[in-house]
Order: sequence, then structure tokens, then C-alpha cells
Amino acid sequence: MSLTGLPLLILLAALTVAGFVAVVRFWPRLAAQGPRSLAGRAGALAVTQVLLLATVLAAANNYFGFYGSWRDLVSVATGHYAVSAPSPLGAAQNGSGITINSHGTLPIPGGADPARGGRLDDVTVRGQLTGLSAHALIYLPPQYFQASYRKTLFPTVIVSSGYPGDVTKLVTLLRYPARLVDGINAGQDKPMVLVMMSPMIISGRDTECTDVAGGGPRAGEFWSVDVTSAVERTYRVSQDASGWGLVGDSTGGYCALKLAMLNSDRFSAAASLSGYFDALQDGTTGDLYGGDPVFRRQNDLLWRIEHLPSPPIAALLTTSRTGESNYGPTMQFARDAKSPMRVSTLVRASGGHNFNTWNAEVPAALQWLSSHLAASAS
Repeated sequence: MSLTGLPLLILLAALTVAGFVAVVRFWPRLAAQGPRSLAGRAGALAVTQVLLLATVLAAANNYFGFYGSWRDLVSVATGHYAVSAPSPLGAAQNGSGITINSHGTLPIPGGADPARGGRLDDVTVRGQLTGLSAHALIYLPPQYFQASYRKTLFPTVIVSSGYPGDVTKLVTLLRYPARLVDGINAGQDKPMVLVMMSPMIISGRDTECTDVAGGGPRAGEFWSVDVTSAVERTYRVSQDASGWGLVGDSTGGYCALKLAMLNSDRFSAAASLSGYFDALQDGTTGDLYGGDPVFRRQNDLLWRIEHLPSPPIAALLTTSRTGESNYGPTMQFARDAKSPMRVSTLVRASGGHNFNTWNAEVPAALQWLSSHLAASAS
């Protein structure tokens, strides 16, 4: 049974209700004096509390998308990090680095017709340089299938969830593709290709989109080179930095801004929704920087913007005056940014580090990205 979805949640809820009913029904039998009755009462209460907690956690996971599978959950709990072996050239479809697993459509009016609702591809991206691989959902807008756009190379945005994240929530909860279609139809957004991914490309490990020190996984190179190159070889997209951008929330926001700052030859714009700026290292990351303070500072975006030349990119940073811990750092980053970098901010009066806040910001982020990315002709 899948870790996400209604079946597990319904099962846990049913077991919880059954547990409470059983406790009420049989409590008189456990009311006697003596160690056996005492142990029975303690055990009954413990079982019902565990079932209730499991139900609440399952519901929270369904909503927030912390873990997409049992494997993700076990990997994080055990600290076991799995890295795939390098894929031989040509293992993926047409040697591009991308295997298309299936095609899908959006549940919107006219969505069954790709020329009206676009197409959603479920793919596996295999890094031909790094040997890393990741699941992704790639959305092609309706214009991709329209004759008048047949020679257009579309701008492309890598969309990242938070960590550990569930990539499907980018479609079902934050609704990036559907909102892009709404924006295009309203004349506010340009047609763009969306490459939606989770930052957990190493099972059970948060790499912070970093080329890990000491010969560790080169996650930064995977995102900036392997993914972009594979998409360019498979789809009709721009191959210029002016046509590539990133957006993400939380960890995905940090990754979006960092990848653009470190790879301005490949990306020209990044939108960070409730993103942080420091070089995080904790139990989920392991040792990313090999104990090297210089390497760690290079991944601290506040340090970079203060001490190094600003890269030639545009950035959108979102925060809230109350309810979000990144308000101060966001304002500091915006103050310290220097030309040729251009920083815009979206500051709400109140918000939180949650999907309600990001849902309110996604349409503005898509509109901002479409105004900063350019299509090209084939």
C-alpha cells in the first residue's frame, strides 16, 4: 500500500476508530486490580494513541508531501543514502538522458487535447556526467503542440519542491501547470516548459543541491548540467541561459537561487519562495562540505552576495513580515545585491512556511518568470 493517497489514510482512520471503540467496550474488564489489568489498560491506551498519531502523521504527509514512498521514509529514518551507478550513454530514450515513462493530461477544460491543455510527461532523468538519476514531471504547454509555434524553442523553468518533497504535489496542490495555463489564457504568462522535481535525488539525503565534498554525489552539477542538457536534447526548448529559470519553495527556493547564482551561464532567473540563504548542514544532509569552512561559505548566499561579485541574473524573493523566519535575511540579501544582479521582492503582511502561503505566491512567481525568460527560434 502506498505511503501517500487515501487508502492508507482510510485504513489508519478505521483502525483508530475501531481501537477507541474496543477500549470503551472492554474497559470494564480491565478495571480490576492487579498487575495484569494495569498492563492491559496501559497497553490499550498506548495502542489507541499510536493509531491516532499514525493517522495524523499520514494526513499531514498527504497534505505536505514530506515523503513520497515507504523507501523515502525508511531511507531518512536509517540515514541510508543510495547513489545510482553512472548510466551508460544511450541508456535513456534516444541517448538523451531522459526516459519518458508515460504521457498524461491535466484535469482542466479541454485538457484531453494537448493543443488545449498541454501534456504532462512522467520521466526519469539520468545524469550522463554525474551518474545520478531522478524522477521528474515535465509539463509541455498547449502552444508546444500548436502549428504556429512549431519552430519555437520554449523557455524552461525547473520547479523544485521543498525537502524531502513529493513531486506530484507540484501538480496537484501547488498546481503549477494549471496555473500556467490560466496565466497564458489571461495573457499574463508566456508559454513555458516546466520541469518539476524534488531536491531529494539521493534517497534519504538532503544534498542542498551541492557537489558534496570528498567525492560525494555531484548534485549541483546534476541539476545545472545533466538536467538542463537532457531536457534540451529531448524537447524543443531554448538552449540559451536567457531561456532557463528556476523556482522552488523552502529548500527548493534555496536551491533555485543558489543554482542560478553559481551557474549564470545556464540560468538567467530564479524565484525563491520562502527560501533560506545559509549553507545548511544537519542530520539530513550529512557532511556536505568536508569540514572546509571556505567551501561552506561559498554555499552561504548571504556571504556570497556580500563578498563576491553579483552574478548577471534576476531573482524574485518572497517572504512575510510576520510568520516567516526568512524576512530579515531576505531584506538583507536584497540590500546587498549589486549590479548586474536584479532582485525583486514579494513581501506579504503575514504568512507562514506552508502551502497556503506558497499557493498565494505561485501565480505571481510564474508571471515574473515569464517576463524574465525568452523564447528563441529553431
